[in-house]
Amino acid sequence: MTKDIYSAFEEHEFFGEFFHSEESYEARFAGKILYSTARGLTLNYNIADSGVLNECESLIGILDNGKKCTLIGPFNFNRGGHRWGSISTKHGRHDFSHLIIGSFIKFHTEFHHCRFTFHHMQEFFYPQGHISKVPYTEGVIEKIEGSGWSLELENRATFNDVTHDLINLMMTNERATLDKFSDAFEKIKESYPNESFLFRNTLEFLFKYEMDTPKTAFEISIDINKISSLFSIFMDRPTFPDEVRLYPKKEPKNSVSLLSSLYLESRTVDLAKENQSYFFMPINSEKVNLSKAISTWLPLYEAYRVLSTTFQYETNYRTLHSAYSDVVLFATNIEAIAQDLGMPTSEKYEGPINKYGSLELQQTLKDIFLIHNNEVLGKNISDLRNEIAHVGRPKKLINTLDLNDYVKIGRILKLVVVSHLLQKLGISQVVIHEYQNKLIL
Repeated sequence: MTKDIYSAFEEHEFFGEFFHSEESYEARFAGKILYSTARGLTLNYNIADSGVLNECESLIGILDNGKKCTLIGPFNFNRGGHRWGSISTKHGRHDFSHLIIGSFIKFHTEFHHCRFTFHHMQEFFYPQGHISKVPYTEGVIEKIEGSGWSLELENRATFNDVTHDLINLMMTNERATLDKFSDAFEKIKESYPNESFLFRNTLEFLFKYEMDTPKTAFEISIDINKISSLFSIFMDRPTFPDEVRLYPKKEPKNSVSLLSSLYLESRTVDLAKENQSYFFMPINSEKVNLSKAISTWLPLYEAYRVLSTTFQYETNYRTLHSAYSDVVLFATNIEAIAQDLGMPTSEKYEGPINKYGSLELQQTLKDIFLIHNNEVLGKNISDLRNEIAHVGRPKKLINTLDLNDYVKIGRILKLVVVSHLLQKLGISQVVIHEYQNKLIL
């Protein structure tokens, strides 16, 4: 990946000229592209030329940084404002889904592969405060293969040439020690006069995602979001593709940058941007076999799509309505898990909780209800779910529990559902219990 990287978690602004195709350059108009994580991609436009099409799937343009670009819509300029007078103009703001920086492409252009990072990827793989301990690896660090795709973990690094400056960067307690080091280094340079010595400034991890069949930017964006959503579950943090480059051919030439609209709530953006620590992540790279986890996750994604979006779009804010929804959703999911495990109906709640839950998780959930009654856990969950979901049921628990109780219950039930998934992904029971205990409210 080159230095021209555009992060999805930074704001961007570009002025430019835009037109429908290279042949229609004469019918062009001025505009400004604005990007933010919350607002997505927006084109502010002013069209005076009647030759500009009212509707199109995509636009191409030349930005004020001199780069070509492609805006992937669709666009309909009839929906904006109109000014009538000696010169009639159309103006307004138009949202669009993807911005490709670096080339003019067609709406259905397909790409061979992409390289991308996700937010907090660097900390997930290694604590950044200790990154100098990691050697730079040329080529593939780890390769994961699935049906029709492969994912390779790579390093990206920046260096400075210190062939003639290294000694200036060194310091020792004894001057004689440094002199010996300097003499030894000079002898090495004399023995290898054509060699350059580089000092590493930065080291990063990134993924190369390759498909057996080329895909459009829109399709690739969906694929890498699925991959990123798994890391959102691992880290219990909103996580999306961050820096993305697309490659039209196998050779790393003529690559382009991709920005995609996310439309995240401000609270979700704040959570996503909070500092993460490798040591306090619920699951980091040390605790998971990524080859097994990712290759298992992608075929399961649709079945767990709703679950993954609760992590990706988390706000850490609950109303009574959303807390009720969590209880019903995750209690229903636990019922499905019991069926999947072949458990009897009488154990549809307690069975999965006892199978996956740590002692701390089980006791925390029991304690919420013990304040109000002595019923068994399964009956309390069943009664609460039914009181919320069904009209006309006596509201015994609803009238005694408060919002904080609903939030805690929903959170714990969610952890049981996630634990079922984590086991499918090859995560050990020990790590699953660590995960739960870090996230119990």
